[in-house]
Amino acid sequence: MSYETAIICQGVSKSYDLYNSSAQRLRSLIFGAGNVKRFTALKSLDVEIKKGEFFGIIGRNGSGKSTLLQMISGIIPPTSGHIRVNGRVGAMLELGAGFNPEFTGRENARLNAQILGLSNADITAAMPEIEKFADIGDFIDRPVMTYSSGMFVRLAFAVQTAINPDILIIDEALAVGDIFFRMKCYDRLNALKANGTTVILVTHSSEDIMYYCDRALLLDHGNVLFCGDPTEAVNRYYELGHISAPVQSKEVIAYIDQNDGEIHIDGAVLPVEWPIGGFSSMVPGRQTGDGKIVCMAIRMQDDAGQAKNVFRQGDTMHLLAEYRAQGDIGTPCGGFVVRTDKGVVVHGRHTAQTNAAVPRSIRDGATIRVVHELKLDVSVGEYVIDLGFSSFPPDVYGRQNAIPALELEGTAARHSVVTAAINFSVVGKTGGGYSAQPFYGLAGIPSQSHLAVAGKSSDA
Repeated sequence: MSYETAIICQGVSKSYDLYNSSAQRLRSLIFGAGNVKRFTALKSLDVEIKKGEFFGIIGRNGSGKSTLLQMISGIIPPTSGHIRVNGRVGAMLELGAGFNPEFTGRENARLNAQILGLSNADITAAMPEIEKFADIGDFIDRPVMTYSSGMFVRLAFAVQTAINPDILIIDEALAVGDIFFRMKCYDRLNALKANGTTVILVTHSSEDIMYYCDRALLLDHGNVLFCGDPTEAVNRYYELGHISAPVQSKEVIAYIDQNDGEIHIDGAVLPVEWPIGGFSSMVPGRQTGDGKIVCMAIRMQDDAGQAKNVFRQGDTMHLLAEYRAQGDIGTPCGGFVVRTDKGVVVHGRHTAQTNAAVPRSIRDGATIRVVHELKLDVSVGEYVIDLGFSSFPPDVYGRQNAIPALELEGTAARHSVVTAAINFSVVGKTGGGYSAQPFYGLAGIPSQSHLAVAGKSSDA
């Protein structure tokens, strides 16, 4: 193994025998495996991780990430292949692993440090830094059975990083920490990396993979799908399971009156042609409201009319929703809300706020089609969309610009609300530098920055 290489995995795989009962397990131990089913958690992996590299591993649940980390840590052996590790390994694989619940935090810290090979003198020297970083106050001298999950992580991370391991493995442990602790952890990880420590991070946070990792490995059902640029790994991760549906035929229409069969435009020409295929059906039981409007189908597509669930930052999404009237209503209003997977509202809008041309009223049996366009200047991640449909008294809606918004809202009738109607993913832009990271945070708010040098001019 090269001095510059921290870990080499060659043809590594891991399989488990699946038993239906303990009796079957006992029979297989005595008489052989027989008809025991076999599950392969990881299949023939080849990867080399360099010394001082920040290496990310991503994938859906059950893809083999934790299995790989356990083999690198020496907890379980591979079924086939070889793993070579150069250096002392520190690992945070499971919350509270290696901690005796009846010991105090200080006692557990000393015990873990001893297991990792530190002398008593080294442990005594490291304890002040461990206490300072963990920042759990008097709980350091209380049994860890009294700790919250956040305290567990604080203490475990403080111990593992204070010993300056050659290789540090973290399996989703930072997910339970608050944002301030996570920022402190990544500052510490970057400092370790600068001193030559290899950091291996397993996480579902695409932002952490893109911003901190030098390379990333994408696993799916035990298979290696990609190893390389973190942004590309994240893009491929989000594309897993998202299949674009073809556009079959098109027509331009605002709504169809089922009673007289006529097409009513009322000046409301939709900005896109309406496709026939690629819609997701909506279940009426999932909808709330008075029932006079029912959402029938929804579809997301790009500027080219291609149905999709994965977009790049800066793309424009066309959100198409089809409704059916089950009673006469006034002036219609269709809206949407975009939320993060944690429920935070990113953006919401409806047709009344955009002064969209809409019919004065809708009759029972009509099909209403609504198109929302939104530019996805948001962070990389997964999002859900809520749909809503309401109506206003025609005479009130005709005076909407002369009436306070609260008064308008008070006259609206809520006909249909569909929570989490559909989900989509946003992946990063291709390319390097800040062209692939146009802003920080959740959304790209229009902003400008200017710089000037006062006094003596700077060097060119």
